[in-house]
Amino acid sequence: MKSLVRQFALDEIEGLGYFRDVVWAESVDSTNKQLAQSVRQDSIALPALLVADEQTTGVGRGINQWWSNSGCLMFSMAIPVGDPEQSSCISSDLLPLRVGFAVAECLAGFSVAKPLVKWPNDVYIVGRKVCGVLIEVIPRPLAQTAIAIIGIGINCRVDFRNAPIDIQTNATSLHTCVKKASVESVSTESVLVAFIHRWLELQQRQREDPKWLLKCWPKCSLLDGHWIEVKHSAGISQGRCLGINGSGAILIQNEQLEVVEVLAGTVRSYRLLQS
Repeated sequence: MKSLVRQFALDEIEGLGYFRDVVWAESVDSTNKQLAQSVRQDSIALPALLVADEQTTGVGRGINQWWSNSGCLMFSMAIPVGDPEQSSCISSDLLPLRVGFAVAECLAGFSVAKPLVKWPNDVYIVGRKVCGVLIEVIPRPLAQTAIAIIGIGINCRVDFRNAPIDIQTNATSLHTCVKKASVESVSTESVLVAFIHRWLELQQRQREDPKWLLKCWPKCSLLDGHWIEVKHSAGISQGRCLGINGSGAILIQNEQLEVVEVLAGTVRSYRLLQS
């Protein structure tokens, strides 16, 4: 039955006509690494999608490892960025935030609680992490486009009993966040198909209205109005999160009421401010 469900999912994704190369592997070291290697060797047709049941050396942001278990949807997309004249290309504007928003929108179709994005693109449900994203951009000096390798891990039906204690404490699985009658509908295949549909819909929206995400971000942000601590290249900034600016930088109002803009960094902690 699993192979039949999987084949239906692959047929639906291929039928959308966007990805030129679609592979679902049993085991890889890392979907991001595999796709990046294929791109550098020019041995793959783009855009490409690689999904894996198992990652033996999955990576997270910075030096973090990606812990994964059965029931985790792990996939990467290799997509050209930068040339609006190419229909298969995507805009690089606010790309990390757009990925997180697309995941949250996808999961909202399953979860009874609203998925929210922790800047820039981790997705949380009821304060626990359900999805992580890792993006790498591979430049192509002789072309007008670069290649974005977008790696996504979504906990669909994961048992955390054997996970490291910090993951048991801070992570959740989508199947625990749906109505009881809908639990069986949550599978890696169903979530992947739902995400690809939403991703392509939002790319069309990006082409029609490049500013749409700035309008929508407040309703999906986990951090707006919270006291946050962000580590970045210049040090650590703390204060009230005021949202994002047009470049996707997070805005932090410190105790001196100065607003600090952080374009790239890691949110180390957050807490709700007392009213």
